[in-house]
Amino acid sequence: MATSLNILKNRLGSVKSTKKLTNAMKLVSSAKEKKLTNEYRLALDFYDRFLSIFHSTIFINKNNPDCDSFHYDLLKTHDANKRLLIVITSNNGLCSGYNIEVIRFLKNYYQKNDEILIIGEKGRNELLKEELNMDENFVSYLKETTTNFDKLKDYLVGKYKSGVYSEVDLIFTHYHNSLISKVETMKLLPLDIKENYKRNYSPIFEPNKDEIVNYLIEEYLTYTLFIKIFDARIAEESARRMAMDNATKNADDLIEDLNLEYNKIRQGNITSEINEVSSASQNIKR
Repeated sequence: MATSLNILKNRLGSVKSTKKLTNAMKLVSSAKEKKLTNEYRLALDFYDRFLSIFHSTIFINKNNPDCDSFHYDLLKTHDANKRLLIVITSNNGLCSGYNIEVIRFLKNYYQKNDEILIIGEKGRNELLKEELNMDENFVSYLKETTTNFDKLKDYLVGKYKSGVYSEVDLIFTHYHNSLISKVETMKLLPLDIKENYKRNYSPIFEPNKDEIVNYLIEEYLTYTLFIKIFDARIAEESARRMAMDNATKNADDLIEDLNLEYNKIRQGNITSEINEVSSASQNIKR
């Protein structure tokens, strides 16, 4: 019995220590999620304003015969038999099913001959087990630095202009709110030109149309990569917070069960000792 009590006592101590760790990680993830969300709102405001300028400059209006038509390389469709799939996963674990959902989505979306450009150590490690065409050169580009996004953008532009891919798609986890995140896909290239019936005139380009349009297209790709990876990082931190919260709650339940079991055994030991003392006392009286 004493051995059982010692085992339970040691296990209780271990679970309590684990609970302290998971609770601390939950608080850290919660703080990071809040910080990232606030920064994301500011970045998204800038991105939305940029998109307004972008779509107001590059548009099609079939009712306006004078409207410029655009024939740039990044707007053309290519007769290729494969796509490039940019997949955003995490560098760190302990984020529940975050990476699992991304990989599951990828496997359903993936077609023969497609190539994968993986971002995130965890996704890379998981995909190494699969027989998929994977580019690992950008696996560490999860951090939002200007240099990283420019290099990735330049790589994508060069590859697409070469005609190797029919399209370039981005697979990422979109953060809806603190409880809901969902894996989504977005076509980066070729760019879709929106029809705009609000404008009945062509923009006036200074210094010239080619320079302005090419600049806007490349800036659009850079900002889009930035905002979507930022979005995925919030979803990752949210998943980690929820995972640590669930782990803390499970630890509470386990501690309660272990305490109950510990008290039952201890009470049984006390009752047994009382019975032994009582029996011994009666024997002495006889």
